[in-house]
Amino acid sequence: MVKLKSAFNEAKALAALAYVARERPGLTPFYVSKIFYLAEKWHINRYGRPIVADTYVAMTQGPVPSTIKYFIDKNWDRVWEPEGLDDAITVVRGNGLPKIMPGPAPPSADILSESDKECLREAIAFCEGKTTDELSDVTHLHKAWLNANTDQPMDYADFVDDNNPNRAEILEIMEESAAHGVL
Repeated sequence: MVKLKSAFNEAKALAALAYVARERPGLTPFYVSKIFYLAEKWHINRYGRPIVADTYVAMTQGPVPSTIKYFIDKNWDRVWEPEGLDDAITVVRGNGLPKIMPGPAPPSADILSESDKECLREAIAFCEGKTTDELSDVTHLHKAWLNANTDQPMDYADFVDDNNPNRAEILEIMEESAAHGVL
């Protein structure tokens, strides 16, 4: 199978970033990355589609949604500056790691489906209280991370659990959607 590639949904990414910042203010980029990855993986396994369809990279500490990470870092050499980012979230920089806080005028969460919000909330709850090492260890057991080369994109086909009873159907839907540029 060819590696599945999807089209990133900027509007949903900004809404999801704002949603996570409102639900759990003060998270570091590491935790935001793990929340997005886990929510995306769980959503694909339950509903057959990703939430934001970012490119997840297999970094040494686990999966990282690359575009979202560049947004947080304001790395405009790597990605475009999305309109509304500074309204969606505020990144507090200073002593220690950056913290993601709600922005002054976040986009409406209505762009997110109830299933999107469900998986984001579950990922936030799952990550709550876990150390960075614990979350890295968890994600290092996932096929999507194991099958990717370090610092390289992960394959969305590997997000689908082998024991998922709907695996074949989900992969078929994802392949058809990827052929049209979206997941």
